[in-house]
Amino acid sequence: MKVGFIGTGTMGQPMVNNLLKKGFAVVGYDVAPAALEAALRLGAAPAGSAAEAAKQGDLVITMLPSSAHVESAYLGPGGVLEGVARGRICVDMSTIDPGTSRRVAARLRERGVRFLDAPVSGAVPRAVEGTLTIMVGGDARDLEEARPALAAMGTNVIHVGDVGAGEVAKLCNNLIAGVAMVAVSEAFRIAEGFGVDPKILTQVISKSSGSTWVMEHGHPVPGIVEKAASSRDYAPGFMTDLMAKDLGLAVNAARELRIPVAVAPAAQQLLRLASSHGFGRKDFSSVYRFLEPSSREAPV
Repeated sequence: MKVGFIGTGTMGQPMVNNLLKKGFAVVGYDVAPAALEAALRLGAAPAGSAAEAAKQGDLVITMLPSSAHVESAYLGPGGVLEGVARGRICVDMSTIDPGTSRRVAARLRERGVRFLDAPVSGAVPRAVEGTLTIMVGGDARDLEEARPALAAMGTNVIHVGDVGAGEVAKLCNNLIAGVAMVAVSEAFRIAEGFGVDPKILTQVISKSSGSTWVMEHGHPVPGIVEKAASSRDYAPGFMTDLMAKDLGLAVNAARELRIPVAVAPAAQQLLRLASSHGFGRKDFSSVYRFLEPSSREAPV
């Protein structure tokens, strides 16, 4: 099977690599020349546009930063819609607004093209390992047809429901992860202020009710978890700006449903503040760095 892969950036590149390692042919496209060059070095063939990549692919996969990028890549000039053949399946693995997934799916359906939304969890380390969790919205029969390619990139491929349901599951997951990272970072800053060794506190929390996946795998304090972004100068991982974006999508979804939410907006605001202080392109665990205590001479 030949895969037309659009979006060969930070996450897309290792995903392309795993497809190639599992025997898939890949035709890649990215608006950033450096990102496309990285995919070509792995063994992908180049395409000059999203339409060209889609035309050559038996299956089309997109991995893009935002809802606007997805709409443009599918529906804009030179987009997937201009090149994809009737009957093909398009799989969008971006994390975006569920409404955008449904709009794109509807436009593709008019042309006889099938669509799955399949956002991922696990960030760059799991993308490199090929152990992503993939949450899929769309027709179950289409998922089974696309499953071999998805299984090359992830070990947990879960059918959530209709188109858009995968995005809903991802936003709910990232709401918890984003809020938890802020809470863990605040807790360890407080402990540090009282002189408590963060390694000892980690031992305590890991055996107590505060234990959480983000502390175990993405500990915000450098030097505690070897593979955590914090131990690599907060190299993403999953960027602060992207987590702020995802929390914003979750908050907007809650408001549309008239569900009151308080913790997620607070975490999103803190991440935005961290971004404005230079941590936007760092891993979202760098919020710990942003939470440095103010001077003893400060009034509060």
